[in-house]
Amino acid sequence: MKKKINWSARAGAYMGLVWILPVTIGVCWWIGDRADQHFGTDYLALIGLMIGFAAGLYETIRQANRIENGP
Repeated sequence: MKKKINWSARAGAYMGLVWILPVTIGVCWWIGDRADQHFGTDYLALIGLMIGFAAGLYETIRQANRIENGP
């Protein structure tokens, strides 16, 4: 049986979604930038940026589906 979530809890959960994408992109870019500095390359930050975007988008969609459909 699905548990009904009230509107204020759902609104709060959606407000939290705002942070998932930028934080994921920022962390993955930072890791790529540090790897660039360590290895002397100039493309790992871009790869980190793309991985962060894909991971953040996936997690945002997954969480939105969980909010709408329940646990």
